[in-house]
Amino acid sequence: MQMIKNVIMFSFIITTLIAQNKVKTVALWTFDEQQGIYPSSILSDQSENDYSIALGPGGQIVSGKFGNALEPVEQPKIILPHSESLVFGMIKLPVPEGGAAEPMTWHNANFCALMTSGEKHLRKVFEYAKPTHTKLNLGEFDWTVEFWFMPNKKTGNDGIVFEIGSGPRTENEKVTRLILRNDISKFILFNQSSNNRIEIKTALSFMNWNHVAFIYNKSNKTLMHYVDGKLISILNNINILPLETGSEDYMSIGRDGSWGRPLQGKLDELRFSEGIVYENEFDVPSSFSSQFSRRPAVEFKKGLPLLFDKVYSSNEFINIGGRKHLFIDDALLAKYDGSEFNVNPPRMAECVIDKINGTFRKHLNVVEDEDGLLRLYAGVENDYLAVWISKDGVNWETPDLPNGKYKNRTNIVIHGSTGMGIVFLDPNAPPEEKWKYLSGYDEKGIFIFTSSDGYNFKRIKTAVLPFWPGSQSDIFYDEQQQKYVAHHRADFATGISGSTQREFVRTETTDLLSPWPFNPVTQQDGLNLSKVKRVKNLLPFYLDNGPLSPGGFGNDYPVAFGAIDGFDPTDTDVYVAKAMKYPWAPDTYIAFPTIYFHYKNSFPETRSILNEKKYQRGSGPLETQLAVSRDGRNWKRLARPVYIGTGKHDGRTVNTAYIAHGMVRRGNEIWQYYFGESQYHSSHVSDPEGRGVYRVIQRLDGFVSLDSPYEKEAVVKTKPFTFEGNRLTLNIDTDAAGYAQAGFADETGKPVEGFSVDDCIYINGDFLETEVEWLNKGKDISSLQGKTLQLVFRMRGSKLYSMQFINK
Repeated sequence: MQMIKNVIMFSFIITTLIAQNKVKTVALWTFDEQQGIYPSSILSDQSENDYSIALGPGGQIVSGKFGNALEPVEQPKIILPHSESLVFGMIKLPVPEGGAAEPMTWHNANFCALMTSGEKHLRKVFEYAKPTHTKLNLGEFDWTVEFWFMPNKKTGNDGIVFEIGSGPRTENEKVTRLILRNDISKFILFNQSSNNRIEIKTALSFMNWNHVAFIYNKSNKTLMHYVDGKLISILNNINILPLETGSEDYMSIGRDGSWGRPLQGKLDELRFSEGIVYENEFDVPSSFSSQFSRRPAVEFKKGLPLLFDKVYSSNEFINIGGRKHLFIDDALLAKYDGSEFNVNPPRMAECVIDKINGTFRKHLNVVEDEDGLLRLYAGVENDYLAVWISKDGVNWETPDLPNGKYKNRTNIVIHGSTGMGIVFLDPNAPPEEKWKYLSGYDEKGIFIFTSSDGYNFKRIKTAVLPFWPGSQSDIFYDEQQQKYVAHHRADFATGISGSTQREFVRTETTDLLSPWPFNPVTQQDGLNLSKVKRVKNLLPFYLDNGPLSPGGFGNDYPVAFGAIDGFDPTDTDVYVAKAMKYPWAPDTYIAFPTIYFHYKNSFPETRSILNEKKYQRGSGPLETQLAVSRDGRNWKRLARPVYIGTGKHDGRTVNTAYIAHGMVRRGNEIWQYYFGESQYHSSHVSDPEGRGVYRVIQRLDGFVSLDSPYEKEAVVKTKPFTFEGNRLTLNIDTDAAGYAQAGFADETGKPVEGFSVDDCIYINGDFLETEVEWLNKGKDISSLQGKTLQLVFRMRGSKLYSMQFINK
């Protein structure tokens, strides 16, 4: 008997050595998504096949062997709200004639993890793989199935590791399933096609992690079973046949196709391979996830600490040092009677891309690379991501990229449904990952892509956020707080009319490539919020897309941008946020939210009638406004004058204006770009010739200014501060008939002799960096360095943009 076993083993080893070079990963689910993610969230496959599965109400992501794991324990119970939505699974359906079970709805979808080509009555924002059409359909080929498993409960019932069925689900036994017996002493592999029910002795350690592997050798018809690399069972003359392909096939993990027989523990790193992976007696593998093999990031780039993230008491001073201060708000001011902060719209330049053929997404972003080449990224056909390049910012060309071919294009950088994100240069990344892209992908979640050159991107397979991406997310690195900040559309709120009111929520992370921080909210949290805010009726909000499609952002993260009752007209919302850290001064955050003014479903009738086809408009126009912040959390939106509005630009009509994310500095100018079109949102009239990308020019630091009236002088006084340097420079424009003076006072308000506002030589003209001078003291203020002072401005007909103390 031992001789026969040795011969079999020798034959197996030889075959293994030959086959190992041909091993292909069919699927690898690492289950490293965030703990607490909601039902309908998508669990990523790390293989190139991208066989995604949905998490169900009968499963949770929990702590695992490596990172996290899947366990078939039920999600917190909820009370399903009333809804008439069939595609979202809110209506309980009867058993169809000739069927065996009710069609899936939220009322019965207690699966743990599932992929299915059935359940066609439900919404699916992407198409799941058909498991019986893939090598998941175990059969007459060399294959390996392995996973880490911790048995942690004794239910008295058998449990299911996985079940693959031809479908329809519950209506037949055309399945291959791996069962763990109730006493965890045996596995059973049931394969309907071969009419085999194979009992496999095992040796699992209760309450410990076990590496479990099953290897099938088609030549020898041998099934080998290992636990922690040790051979436990050899079964000979085993026939495994593939299931017949089905039009409603499915794969269920952790429970059977009726959502019964939950597995008796945690499952981690489930991998299917075509080929023979292991020899007899092997060392157990480490994690297969790139998340655990990736080298740690370099030390984060660190900027100055935030200056205005606290409220200063009357006896405290602000240490300005030598940092530039933009007058975007009154953070530094104690008094500014007679002056006001005003938005300065950019100067309109030219249309730089006017012949737009085919699909062209309006959500653009612009990046300047290390060599000064400008790149404009936008989504095109099938939401593939494309790039245009320019040396001068005016003349743009389509590059011919080696891997950029798609349809009639040569400039594709990502071949996949992902053209709704932001490309940026990551200052903390190694060279091979310095280019990053944040975007939704195939509507499965929010993902990060990496690249060494910005032309060839690779997706990190696990979503960083498990939500359906409703629009373009934005992201920037905040060197003052050493974290990455992103904003994402949420469709949770409603307007006065009851229609969706788009908002943007803020997320933060210090680990860009791993799943980002997430804390689930409960149904009661949503109900409590509904008492003080207009929100949708489907609570919790993950119900909104049905059991098989991920939900959008709800009240999971703080809202950064949204319509404000009493400030905005009713039934307006924020279409995209476009928030960024201003690169040329600290403590300055700038956003360009696109505001959507709804005609459709609005009040009164005299407004909503504009949506009718006879007016040849659409559901509404859009404009770009300006918002400012000192910490990136608390924003003030300055709605008027509008930053980029509707009207004529370069002789062309613009009714919707979507600014591109990103700014380019050229000397003392900031160049920005926007997509404008003559069409309204959801237009009733097609005008492909009316689309274009336009350049606009902003003054350096010039987004907002502190303006004094022409008719009389205004006095502005700062809070007490200290500084470093020997010169005070101002970015200021008085034009010809205006003027300004600046002087120092001590902390009690007493003028400093020789440096008072009365001693200041008039500032008269348009300057980006003029040095302030005093009549008898000149420009040198080194004698005041380190003292607690106030700065007093006396201005008339002037615009003050920024100030800075410098050493000269």
